[in-house]
Amino acid sequence: MDTADLDRAAREYAALLSEAAAADLAAPAGKRTVGGLTDDLIGRVAHLATALGAGPPSPDDAAEGVSDGMGSPDLYGGGFERPFRRAIRRLGTAAESAPSDPRTATDLAALTRDIDAGARALGRALGLT
Repeated sequence: MDTADLDRAAREYAALLSEAAAADLAAPAGKRTVGGLTDDLIGRVAHLATALGAGPPSPDDAAEGVSDGMGSPDLYGGGFERPFRRAIRRLGTAAESAPSDPRTATDLAALTRDIDAGARALGRALGLT
């Protein structure tokens, strides 16, 4: 199944999120915070990956979110894009081996649109766009 649009949207979102520091996670991004938006997207990505037959995430990935800002994955206070990137890779792997069907294509397209919208909100929240 083709995930080129999803990959593009995820790269853009992750690039913006890579600029976030712990304090930025509480910044408003639309109706949520940066951390809440990112956690919601990670959850949706993980749910779709599971629905497409992905194996379970590693215990570290399964428990990992970004909204609390605790335990920043990067020495310099960033790295909050890493859980998002891991979730996207897991989905991409599952989508590659999943049979192509209209519902899955619709779900991937909706997720891509939401990641694009999230990237716009994230860019505004971080003052990058």
